[in-house]
Amino acid sequence: MRETIDATVRTARAIVATVQRADVTFLAASVAYYAFISLIPSLLLLVSVASLLVGDAFAAVVLAESRQFLTPAGQDAVAAAIASAEGRTGATVLGVAVLVWSTLKVFRGLDTAFQAVYGIEDDPSLLEELSDAASVAAGIGTGILVMFALGALIATAGGGRLAGLGPFAGVAGLLVLPVVLAIVFVPMYYILPNRPMTLREALPGAVLAAVGWTLLQGGFQVYAAGAGQYQVYGVIGGVLLLVTWLYLAAMIVIVGAVANAVLADRQLQGDPGPATDMGDREDTDARAGDEEETPRGAPDVAALSEEVAELRADFETFEDDVERRTVDRPRIETELKAYVRRRMRRGHARGWGPYLVLLYGTVLTLGAFYFLKGIYAIAAMVILGLSTLGLYTLFVIVGIGFNALEAPGRAMEYVRDRGEE
Repeated sequence: MRETIDATVRTARAIVATVQRADVTFLAASVAYYAFISLIPSLLLLVSVASLLVGDAFAAVVLAESRQFLTPAGQDAVAAAIASAEGRTGATVLGVAVLVWSTLKVFRGLDTAFQAVYGIEDDPSLLEELSDAASVAAGIGTGILVMFALGALIATAGGGRLAGLGPFAGVAGLLVLPVVLAIVFVPMYYILPNRPMTLREALPGAVLAAVGWTLLQGGFQVYAAGAGQYQVYGVIGGVLLLVTWLYLAAMIVIVGAVANAVLADRQLQGDPGPATDMGDREDTDARAGDEEETPRGAPDVAALSEEVAELRADFETFEDDVERRTVDRPRIETELKAYVRRRMRRGHARGWGPYLVLLYGTVLTLGAFYFLKGIYAIAAMVILGLSTLGLYTLFVIVGIGFNALEAPGRAMEYVRDRGEE
C-alpha cells in the first residue's frame, strides 16, 4: 500500500513537471481559441441538420440542451439565426466553412501539443496531419454529439424508462458520459502522439480526459442554472465563462497526453529489458580461467634479482633524463628578471614618445589660436603640424638608433642561448 502511494505521488510530480516543461497552459490557450471559434458554427450546423432531417421538435430539444454550454443571450442569437429557412441555409453554409477551418486549427494545435509533450521534434507531413485531424475530429465530434444527444434523450424521456428515474436521470447521464467519452477519446491519444502506441498506453489519458470533461460539464450546468439570476456582465460574461470552459477542457486533454507519456516512460524505466547471457558468459570464462590456473611452485630468486636490477637501471636512466631536462631555477629567475627590466625600459621609452609629441602639438596649437588670428593662425597651424611631424620623426629615428645599439647584445644572447640548448 505504501509503495502504491509513493508511486502515485512520484507519477503526479512527474506529470506536473512535464506540464511545466511543455508549457501546457499556452498550448491549451491556443487550442481553446480555435475551439471557441468552431463551437458556434458547430452548434448552428447541428441544429440546422437536425431541423432538416428530424424536424423542428428535435432541433428545439437540442437547442434547449445547449443551455449547458451557452448563456441565454447566446441561445437567443442561435435561435434567431435558424428561425427561418434562409437563416438555416446561411448558417449551414457558413457553419461548414468556419467549422472545417477552425477544426483543422484545433487539431493542429493538439498535434503540436502532443509533440511537445512526447518530445518529438520531427514535424509530420501535411497528408499525415490531415489524416490525423480527420480521425481525431471524427472521435471528438462523436463525443460532442453524444453529449448533446444524451442530454436530449434524458430531457425527452418523459414517457420512457428514464422517466422512472426521476431526479436521478441527470446523475445516470453523468455516470454514463465518462464511459462514452473515454471510448471516443481513445483514437486521439492513439493517433496524435506520432509514435508507436498501444491501446493500453492510450487508455489512461482518455479516461482522465473523460472524467475531467464530465466534471466540467457538471460545473457548467450548475452555472447555467443560475446564470439568469447573476447576469452582471451579460453576454460578455457568458463568453468569458465559455472560453474558460474550453481552456480548461483543452488543458485536461493535454494533461491526459502528459499522463500517458509519463506512464509510458515509467514502464520503460521499470522494464529491465531482455536478458542476455553475455555477462554470464564472461563471468563463466573468468571463473574457468581462474580454475585452470594452478600453482607453479616457489619463485626463482635469481630471476627476480635480475628483474629488480633491470628496474633499478631503468629508474636511474629516467632520473638522469629528468635532471638533464630540468633547468637551474636561480639562473632562470635571474635571466627572467633581466629580460623583464629590459622590456620595461624599452616600453617606457617607446610609450611616452607619442604622448610627448601630442602634448607639444596641442599646447602650441592652442597658444597659436589664442594669440593669433586670421592667416597668421592658419600659418601657425601648418608650421606646428610640420614641426610635430618632424618631432615625431626625430623620436622614431632615436628609437631606431637605440635598437641598433642593442643589436650586438641581442645577437650575443641568442648565440649563448643556442649554445646552452
